[in-house]
Amino acid sequence: MLPMTGMSSRPSGEHRIGKSPMRSAKVVFSATISALALLGAASAAGAAELLVNGGFENIGAGAVPESWGGLTYYPDGTHVAPTGILLPGWTVQSGSVDLAWTTSAWGPAASGTFSMDLDGWNPGTISQSFNDVAGQTYTVSYDYSRNPANAAQDVSALVSAGGQSATVDAPNGAFGSEFNMTWQPGGFTFVGTGHDTITLASLDPQNSNAGVFFDNVSVSGQAVPEPASWALMIGGFGMAGAMLRRRRASLAAA
Repeated sequence: MLPMTGMSSRPSGEHRIGKSPMRSAKVVFSATISALALLGAASAAGAAELLVNGGFENIGAGAVPESWGGLTYYPDGTHVAPTGILLPGWTVQSGSVDLAWTTSAWGPAASGTFSMDLDGWNPGTISQSFNDVAGQTYTVSYDYSRNPANAAQDVSALVSAGGQSATVDAPNGAFGSEFNMTWQPGGFTFVGTGHDTITLASLDPQNSNAGVFFDNVSVSGQAVPEPASWALMIGGFGMAGAMLRRRRASLAAA
């Protein structure tokens, strides 16, 4: 019997040769999820500490605490034994700063062996620059105390980063005593610009040699992704896009 006019002679169980739309959709979805997973993994892995030596435990190769129980650092690295040693990770911009040994009268540190007095033989300022991700929020945190020895006056300091700042006040008698210093936490947040600087500056008079102590200074948040991470993410999204274009072309030809 001849087939009826206008009717297809293709058996009802036969399908067009080629990838099914459902399978292509699954592949595209899988590639997209993989790219998003790479992005998420990079973000999770990038939550990091951005400062170097924020706890002031690295005093510099060859440096030895002086007889008073610590070390003094100047912008040019003088007045430490041996001379010429800089404060690792930090730039002393002006004045001088002391790293006090926790076993001395200027202890204990908030953690570890050393903490920093912003007033060395005179009020000092230190800074450290770092790369971050523009538009991301970062957290500055620190512990602070004050020099308990020969410090009748109240002391203060300014911590600034990314256009934000906090004034740290340390009244006399509020942070323990010699060999029994106490600490308080402080901090703030800022939005990264791509490259920022944290600065700790003494606000004390020029004749002050006993100021605000700092320890555990930290800037934490999203680290700048490594080039390999960017390549993986871009490759994942590119593969998903290419598969989606092929699927659309296949559907259009069907």
